[in-house]
Amino acid sequence: MKLHAVPETPPRAVLYLRQSVFRDDSISIEMQETAGRDYCDRMGYTVVKVEADQGLSGRKWDNRPAVKRVIDMIEASEADVIILWKWSRLSRSRRDWVLAADRVDVAGGRIESATEPIDTATASGRFARGVMTEYAAFQSEQIGEQWEEVRQRRLRLGLPTSGRLPWGWRRTDAGIEPEPEQSPYVVEMYRMYLSGSGAASISRWLNSKAIPSPNGGIWNRVRPFTVMDSPIHVGMVPYRGEVFEGHHDGIIDLATWEAYQSMRKVRRVSGAKPRQSTYLLSGIVRCACGFRMQGKGAVTGGIWYGGYICTSMDPGHGHNYVSAKKLEPLVQTWLEGLAGELDEAVDLAPRVENEANLERLLAEQNAQQRRIDKLTSLYVDDKVSDASYAATRVEVEGRQRELRDQISEVKTLLAGVPDVSRDLVRDMARDWDDFDAIGRREVLGSVLQTVLLDLDAHRADFNSRWGNSSPLHW
Repeated sequence: MKLHAVPETPPRAVLYLRQSVFRDDSISIEMQETAGRDYCDRMGYTVVKVEADQGLSGRKWDNRPAVKRVIDMIEASEADVIILWKWSRLSRSRRDWVLAADRVDVAGGRIESATEPIDTATASGRFARGVMTEYAAFQSEQIGEQWEEVRQRRLRLGLPTSGRLPWGWRRTDAGIEPEPEQSPYVVEMYRMYLSGSGAASISRWLNSKAIPSPNGGIWNRVRPFTVMDSPIHVGMVPYRGEVFEGHHDGIIDLATWEAYQSMRKVRRVSGAKPRQSTYLLSGIVRCACGFRMQGKGAVTGGIWYGGYICTSMDPGHGHNYVSAKKLEPLVQTWLEGLAGELDEAVDLAPRVENEANLERLLAEQNAQQRRIDKLTSLYVDDKVSDASYAATRVEVEGRQRELRDQISEVKTLLAGVPDVSRDLVRDMARDWDDFDAIGRREVLGSVLQTVLLDLDAHRADFNSRWGNSSPLHW
């Protein structure tokens, strides 16, 4: 028997875990990690890192940063071996598997499976691995074909082909319907846009009413388009760049939709949009004398200089100008301080608990809907008996009614927690650097009432819309 040399230091292993989006193949991250660590203990490997992509498809690498990091570790000599739960965890794409194996081999590393052990150091082992990865690719293609059949069936029924609905809509047992609290705002967004308002103005209007955006945060100048561009609002269903007749009634008419599409095209080409001030605090900042201060700037020596000047015409007023470079950086400082004050003033525990409950209930609601969709698909294909279909549907519909009642109850509890302002300010302070000048103006107007300047003392009093006042100096 040939004995392998024992290395002076144990091989360093990095565990790569991926939870599949396909239910029948979805094994928890925790279970995969346990299996991987047990395997490393048996093999004498030292686990140096664990990387995971949760709930992501294995068909592409584009949205899986963790798989890229583990290969980078091998190439950087930070690890010697990648441990998978199964070979299919790394990828279900033939091309990606070949590229990954080649990169790891060239770097002197190796890839091993905790539950499907194959000695890839031999030709027969590499052949066996090829068979396993080919089978994973076959499964991926088969799953894709099944989902395509489901999408085509839903399209024939006039139902959205994907699980995600645009803001303003919700699912029902029969299909989809307008969300009563959101859909009126969608209709008003179209009216405002066709009346000449831009996405920035629409966002400011929504933020002023503390209406959460589709991701639960504040509206920026792009978000309104992600809502209004959906043909679902006019009673149609999008699929692969085309639109088809939907089973549902729209909340806007065809004339409104066509007018919106036409205006979108014109503005996109010409760049036409409502005029915006380039000064962050324009319309908000006031001089201590009571007069409004307006933005004023000029280019000198090829460099732009801008600031705010008091509109008072009193010749005895004295110094009445402040540089934007001195004043505007104080805004982020004020936001961070206000976020801290609001955090201390609000008990976060009830909202955190209710938000977690709502997320859990919505996830189960979506799971029940997927269960109905899958059951109906099997029934249409004569793979489920009438009795089984009826019994299961009654069970699922009963649970869906319970979930709707529970979701309504949790939303009522959330509505009673005066916490919207805290979330809005906190998100603004955190994401301030991600906004451009126009985006900053859009969100700032929803929380900042006035900025009162004492030019002689170099002081700015920031007054929020909730009565908080904070003096800052430049």
